[in-house]
Amino acid sequence: RRYSLSATAWSRFGRCAGVLCGWRREKFGCWGMWRMCAVCMGQHETSPEISVLMGIYYQRDSLELLRRSIRSILEQSFSNFEFLICDDGSSQMARSCIRTFAEKDPRIRMVERCDLFTLSAKLNACLREAKGPFIARMDDDDYSHPDRFEKQVSYLKENPGINICGSNVELWENGRYIGKQKLPEHPDVKDFLFTQPYIHPSIMFRRSALLTVEGYSEDKRCILCEDYDLLLRLYEKGCQGVNLQECLLDYTVSDTAKSGRKMPARWNEVVTRYRRFRSLNLLPLAWPYVIKPIAVGLLPKKIVQEMKKKRNEKRCRQ
Repeated sequence: RRYSLSATAWSRFGRCAGVLCGWRREKFGCWGMWRMCAVCMGQHETSPEISVLMGIYYQRDSLELLRRSIRSILEQSFSNFEFLICDDGSSQMARSCIRTFAEKDPRIRMVERCDLFTLSAKLNACLREAKGPFIARMDDDDYSHPDRFEKQVSYLKENPGINICGSNVELWENGRYIGKQKLPEHPDVKDFLFTQPYIHPSIMFRRSALLTVEGYSEDKRCILCEDYDLLLRLYEKGCQGVNLQECLLDYTVSDTAKSGRKMPARWNEVVTRYRRFRSLNLLPLAWPYVIKPIAVGLLPKKIVQEMKKKRNEKRCRQ
């Protein structure tokens, strides 16, 4: 019988054989390597059930959030996954940090490109390399609770009609807990009108669904709203989603969220809303929601922050 092993597996088995026997890998033939594999590891390499996608552009002075984010994935109770990280533009310290983790844990695979500048392009590069039937998102400044993958995989396996599985999240700002965000349990298209009913890095997708819509759009008009565009295109294809009603992710409130988006980003959202709402036959009734990003951008920041605070308090009471 002939066995097919990846280069990573051969390297791992060779190191085990060298340590245990003091022999060089050249002394082992195919069967010799396989037998040593059986002794050292007890089983041959299996395909991952989850592919974790992380696109990185990390420029913070402290590496604490990055380390915390990566560790939260590596320490998941569900361990059969691959961790695909595409970095372009991060600081030298951040790149060295990621490589150190990758050297210690073979589940991490670096997707190295030097021409990917947007999050969509980085995530698509990871998606093309993904092997798992489930695709989990993660950001470089968030924290996944230890049982996140276990609960999401279990739900998706038990509910084959669901293609998108997110969760409620705890909100953190500058290392301080500021509350939690409760999201609709079974979002429908109308839940997208006012705001997005999912938190992107909390989501686990079925890979087959993402391939149906050819992944993330790399259109420049989708920059900073690529998740909104992707989710609505999935809904156009009839996909259904759920938010587990427990917090499985600590979500870091970004500087953009605190200070407000710039007008070019708001215009991108207007264009994305128009395109997707038109495809979903929500116009003309949804026109007020199409221009909402621009209208909100014209309001004083204090009023916007107060509106967000009240909306989140209402969600937490539900």
